[in-house]
Amino acid sequence: MCTTGEADPLQLLRAGLSGLVDTDPVGMSDAAVTAELPALLDAVNQLGAVVAARLASFDTRALAEVDGQRTTRSWLTAFGRMSQGAAAGWLSRARLLRQLPALAAAAGTGQVSAEHLTRVAALAKQVGVDAVRDFDEILADLASTANPADVEKACERILAHLDPDGPDPDPDADFQRRELTLSRQGGMTYLRGRLDPEAGAALHTALDALMKPPTADDLRTATQRRADALADLARLCLSHGQLPTVGGVRPHLGLLITPAMLLNHPTTPDTTTAPTAAPHTKPNHTTDSARCATATDPLTAAGVPPLPEPPWLGWVGEIPPELAQRIACDCEVWRAILDPTTGLPLEVGRAHRIVPPWIRKALHARDRGCRWPGCDVPAAWTDAHHMIAWYLGGRTDVDELMLLCRWHHSRVHEGAWRIELDHSTGEVRVYRPNGEPYELAPSQPWLGPNTKRGDPTYRHDADPGPSP
Repeated sequence: MCTTGEADPLQLLRAGLSGLVDTDPVGMSDAAVTAELPALLDAVNQLGAVVAARLASFDTRALAEVDGQRTTRSWLTAFGRMSQGAAAGWLSRARLLRQLPALAAAAGTGQVSAEHLTRVAALAKQVGVDAVRDFDEILADLASTANPADVEKACERILAHLDPDGPDPDPDADFQRRELTLSRQGGMTYLRGRLDPEAGAALHTALDALMKPPTADDLRTATQRRADALADLARLCLSHGQLPTVGGVRPHLGLLITPAMLLNHPTTPDTTTAPTAAPHTKPNHTTDSARCATATDPLTAAGVPPLPEPPWLGWVGEIPPELAQRIACDCEVWRAILDPTTGLPLEVGRAHRIVPPWIRKALHARDRGCRWPGCDVPAAWTDAHHMIAWYLGGRTDVDELMLLCRWHHSRVHEGAWRIELDHSTGEVRVYRPNGEPYELAPSQPWLGPNTKRGDPTYRHDADPGPSP
């Protein structure tokens, strides 16, 4: 709050936005709608410049670690609820405006959009921001009056002027530019990257050995044959057992599938009756959590039944049942049942300090990744964290373990953060070193397609527990 008696600008902004949201445009005249749109678009650009300025300061001060996040980008994905691509874009524009004052001033007027800034950021990535600084005023004036395509053309001219012949060959520079990105869109995994000459030659040689010349009845295209060869190369590496272990387990394709789905009898979970635990046994925490979640699920309340839990393939996510059944046709089957009363010896007591493979597989099935709220590190890159340290009497029991990435694991042990697992719901809550609850919602267990960890539609009415 301001102490000068003046209203807080952010409060004024929110009040103004509330007024705009409450105004129904259906009742506005044509002239009013036409007049407001340009002003609103300028306001969006102006607000984006303000956010970029704040974000640049946030990034410079490394404040993401204060909120328990590894980087500014991971903070944006967690607290800003945005994708990694969107977070990277915001961070790139923020860092650009921090170093180009004229462009930052133009962006503050609302005349420069995020698209303009993205074009300039691409130029800065190629030639360095120091070289772009000489053209700061020109690019600011152009971006204030021209469209993004014109700014891009100007950036191309600057690039050609600064480097007319292109960069001199530099093997080390080529090596530093290597990159590989794997992303999933729909049911497919997309690869994008570039390799230095030596690595590229090695990959071409390996693929060529696997592709071989096509036979007369081979109707695959060259790109399809190359994709199949790359898949065969990965399978060869996995099957020969020469890769290093990950989390103490030999790398393998991990498929999670329910018996009903495996036998081609998918069923819809019955949420009308709540099963009870057998006498003198631990409660089925997963079932209790699912019951609590579906009891207040808005779609269930609206008459939309839950979907059967789909198969889950490591690194990929949900896959069609038919694909899962084909993979399971030739594999080693491992039963992972989270309720210890159903047969799997999940509790191994204090005999094991290092989490054995069967316990880790059960944790992978339950947690699917780092359980820290807002973290999306996959299960293969996590540690098994003892809720009570083994040297203090903690047990190597799935109910006393959770998956945490190495960075968040160190926050708990060295950073004095506190993390708790609610055995009645499966929720994980985090508390700051000063004892305050973490702002992000509790991390939810993986309970199926309707109540996934991080699902914003998940609601739970249970009391959050006593304050620390």
